[in-house]
Amino acid sequence: MRVWRGVGVLIAVVVLAGCAGGFVPDGSVSDDELSDPTADDYAFSDVSETVGLEYESISIGAINGNDGVYTTDYTNSLETDVLAIGGGGPVLFENRGGEFERADALPPINGTVQGALFFDHDNDGWEDLLLLRRGNTPIFLENDEGTFHERDVGFDESFVVPTSASAADVTGNGCADVFIVDYNDWLDEQPMGWHHYLNLTAPEDNGQPNALYTSDCTEFERATDAGIEGDGDHWSMATSIVDLTGNGHPDIHVANDFFEDELLTNQGDGTFEHAYLGEATDRNGMSSRAVDVTGDGHLEIFVTNIHFPRDRWADLPDTQRQLFVDFMNSRIGDRNQGNNLLVWTGDGFEDQGAARGLNESGWGWSGALEDFDSDGRIDIFHTTQFEARFEGGEPTFVEPMLFAQGDGEFHRLNASEVGLEELDERGASALDYDTSGSMDVAVAGNNARYRLYSNDAPQGNSLQVVVGGASDLEYTTLGTTVEATADGETQYRVRNAKADYQSQDTRTLHFGVGDATAVDELHVTWPDGTERTFDDVDTGQRLLVTPDGIETQRSYTADQQ
Repeated sequence: MRVWRGVGVLIAVVVLAGCAGGFVPDGSVSDDELSDPTADDYAFSDVSETVGLEYESISIGAINGNDGVYTTDYTNSLETDVLAIGGGGPVLFENRGGEFERADALPPINGTVQGALFFDHDNDGWEDLLLLRRGNTPIFLENDEGTFHERDVGFDESFVVPTSASAADVTGNGCADVFIVDYNDWLDEQPMGWHHYLNLTAPEDNGQPNALYTSDCTEFERATDAGIEGDGDHWSMATSIVDLTGNGHPDIHVANDFFEDELLTNQGDGTFEHAYLGEATDRNGMSSRAVDVTGDGHLEIFVTNIHFPRDRWADLPDTQRQLFVDFMNSRIGDRNQGNNLLVWTGDGFEDQGAARGLNESGWGWSGALEDFDSDGRIDIFHTTQFEARFEGGEPTFVEPMLFAQGDGEFHRLNASEVGLEELDERGASALDYDTSGSMDVAVAGNNARYRLYSNDAPQGNSLQVVVGGASDLEYTTLGTTVEATADGETQYRVRNAKADYQSQDTRTLHFGVGDATAVDELHVTWPDGTERTFDDVDTGQRLLVTPDGIETQRSYTADQQ
């Protein structure tokens, strides 16, 4: 286990320095205080069959597929349930003490489900479910205390390939609004960027329009004058809705394939100012994760992309090399730059992905950003597409990517050495399925069996926080901020929808605190302005926190390491 000592101050300094030329470690942390992470610090094992999470996707005859995995607590049991999509129909797995059983809580669903979103639409404290259907209208399922019933609440327009959706209160009325991103169907047409790279203008793009639905906590209406439209329709993959600019209102980030990412800045009145994020994001954006990665108290945006280093192309077998080289040169071209880490500078976003060691991505898909060893620093996991095996070195680009955070930079670990398997993957979701205090990862295989990677690594101490109170406040809890201070260091988390490309993470907030045995101060701020502070909160437990106080406390299981 690596112990967190004084990292917060260091990162706050180097983020500011990044404005003038990228991240450069200043060497203020000595080797004795902080060592680089290695594969010895992390360990995962697939337990999907052991714990009953058995699901396998099948081909739907479409590019990219619909393989997804989503987490929720649909029974309000403080245990994390899993929804799997891609195997012929959605299956909801109920978590019963760390083991899963197929639930009968969903009604029959017609059509091909492409994506999903769990969120509480009416502030009754139960997460409802929106199913995004391919070439059809979404289906809204009301959660009636653990059983879902279909309701017509206004999602009346059809989408082509809706890969992602997210929710937040963008209008300020206390109700969760929904933003849906639509891709397009490769079977009907190919992206313009597939043929023209880096010189494509927005009006020339040929994707699909995205949609914002505003809510009065009962029904939804598609917004037509909110300013979310750019200069063209793009092949959008993923979205995040959370305050990204520090203005107190949820903004919208959109990751686009074959075009620049988009930022919709909330003006505070339900309208947005649209902007493209520039050449640094003109890649193949597939994931959108908003997390305080650097520890500076602000949210960064992590976006997966494509990157196969040119100096590794010679590692390919002779029978594959020329085909791969021709493909990369003609279709990906200069977009072969890898993952973005978009850091807010106060005037805009700066990409620090390469500077922090995150760009070597292979063919990236969904991301999961969590503190996987509970040392107080966010690590990054993302799925990859099995495009080609690179022999003779690491990575081989046929397993998921795991980047462990060390001295403000990230260190890519050998995936096979930490127990991650060779698999063509799409969606990924972080969760602590057995309440052991370590964050696990569920992975959706492409035409393959899904994996549940149990986190077996030695852990620092931690505290997990579930934010409640929507029914008491009659106000959404999406956007609640939680700050945990231990041994003088403060970590910042936001309870947002935590949705991504064909996936959704648990909304349980995990705070790793290293050797600390208590969180000295836990400060919670709900979106309506309600605040509570709790002192000397013991680690080793999962809490349900509401404006009335700590309502439920559950100790970690004996499996905690």
